[in-house]
Amino acid sequence: MEAKSKKPFSPKGGKKFTQKGKDSMGTKLGGKPAGKKPFKAYDNTGGKPWKGGNGGNKDYKPNFSKAGPGPQKRKMPFKAKNEEEGEGPEAKKLKDGEVKPNTEGLTEEEIKKNRQQAKRDLKDSRQHAERKDMFDIIRQCKRLWGDLRRKNCDKELKTKLMGELHDLVRGKIKQMAFAHDSVRVLQCFTQFGSHEQRQEVFDELQDDIIALCKSQYGKHVVKKMLMYGNKELMAAVMKTFKGHVRSMLRHAAASSIIEYAYNDKAVLAQRLMLTEELYGNTYTVCRSGVCNTIEKVAEANPDKLANIIEEMKQTLTPMAQKEQVIKHSLVHKVFLDYFLFAPEKQRTDRKVIIKTMKTYMVKFATGEFGHLVLLAMFDCVDDTKLVKQAVLSEVLLSLDEVIGNKYGKKVLLYLLTPRDPAHLLPEIIKVLERGDGNTHSKKDMAVRRKELLEVVSPPLLEHLRTNADTMVIDKASSVTISDILASACGDLRPAMTAVAQLANQELVPGGIDGQLHMAEHPAGHLVLKWLLEQDMTLAEAGKEERFSRILVDAVGTDKLKSWVKVNRGAMVLCSLLNSYDKSVAAEVKEALQSIKGELSSLANNKGAEILLENINK
Repeated sequence: MEAKSKKPFSPKGGKKFTQKGKDSMGTKLGGKPAGKKPFKAYDNTGGKPWKGGNGGNKDYKPNFSKAGPGPQKRKMPFKAKNEEEGEGPEAKKLKDGEVKPNTEGLTEEEIKKNRQQAKRDLKDSRQHAERKDMFDIIRQCKRLWGDLRRKNCDKELKTKLMGELHDLVRGKIKQMAFAHDSVRVLQCFTQFGSHEQRQEVFDELQDDIIALCKSQYGKHVVKKMLMYGNKELMAAVMKTFKGHVRSMLRHAAASSIIEYAYNDKAVLAQRLMLTEELYGNTYTVCRSGVCNTIEKVAEANPDKLANIIEEMKQTLTPMAQKEQVIKHSLVHKVFLDYFLFAPEKQRTDRKVIIKTMKTYMVKFATGEFGHLVLLAMFDCVDDTKLVKQAVLSEVLLSLDEVIGNKYGKKVLLYLLTPRDPAHLLPEIIKVLERGDGNTHSKKDMAVRRKELLEVVSPPLLEHLRTNADTMVIDKASSVTISDILASACGDLRPAMTAVAQLANQELVPGGIDGQLHMAEHPAGHLVLKWLLEQDMTLAEAGKEERFSRILVDAVGTDKLKSWVKVNRGAMVLCSLLNSYDKSVAAEVKEALQSIKGELSSLANNKGAEILLENINK
């Protein structure tokens, strides 16, 4: 409904009122005169204001009315033909000119084969468009490659196929070397080809060797040439690396080729050539046929050594910050030379080295070469408190992982019995001895070892006590039991008792439910023998615990008699008869006297014969 308009304002005296401002200015410029617009009720229905917004419909209800659900979302009335028939919508709309495959009368297997064939045809058409003239050649090469790889491909057939393949790839090797499928053909050709054929591959790729090394697929061709080539070919390939070693080491793909060449194929002269670039320009200028190592260059040019070391530092510093570079042995060699010839100030802060190794100690301890770093650290770092906090705390928190690893086990054994030839090779011991008497280690070696032993002993004894059942039957960890109980400081009785209790049952030959008695187990019976024999060592060290006494008290003589039924059990009883504790030996001997007749009747038991001899002594 339209609101009533107000009467216009008329000033007294009949004077006309002249509006100023925007409205009056608009009138002067030819616009409409200003005035108050008539009131219009707000309408959100889209209707006309003079019809109340409902278009004249008396039964109209606005959207917000509670009398009904309001306007609903419009639905598409269209239905596909196959939906009306209950078949569901089509999976994919056909393109112009495309014909839907006829699957009528075909089985599921046939439909699947047809679909796969269509995919192969599509792939072939795409590759044909990309490779054009090379498509047919690569296709023939791949067919020959498939035949060459078969196990039933004899020598005569292989020679024939290689000849056909050679004719196809000649002059086109570079085009095939960078593709993921055709590069496999070249790998096969390099592997099974003759020296002349491999040389031909190299000749065509000679100018692109570095690019191939940096290619995800091409690098395998270079590796095959190094792997199967003769000395001349290997030397030619490595020569192409000269001047590019630094950039190749920083590349994820190429660095693996450099590492393989340096570690597995290069002779001394080639190794020196590969590392030369990392020593800097001054070293390269001073190097000659006679002075071809940094030792000889430093000796012949002592005034140039400072420049060489500085250039080495500038080269090695960015490399040390990239994990994929620092892991290579070629880089390790250059780092070693740097530390050997660098001024004392640049190589004497051990604390920085140890602190940067934090969070990686378990990885070091279980690594083939990393564990040697920890052994050297135990030998020369005087600050045992730092070693405890930074190194041993991490290692001892992961005892299960470390003690079960063949290198981690050596780390723990080194703390218990340093430089024991039973656990380390003589060559490793000689390397470690080179650090003895260095100018930075002031503390007495015996004091340092004692302090470290006091740190690791309680955790190792507790680990043995709680995991004795698994350690005694594990071949790898069983050897550590005797070292722990022989060298650890502290109360040994709880750990010894835990081991002895495992033998506290009657021995049944062959075991119960496939589980052998400890005295019959291949690893378990050795643990018992070792611990019985080292009672003398404990006595010499001034320790009171005796495993022989703990074992007899835990098992009892009646159950011990059942051990004579098997060869290994009888040998353990022999160790008891020869125990360092004479009271134990006498008690066991008296108990075995009652079964001498049974021992005599046991056949094919060498242990029983030896045991009988010990009883009759």
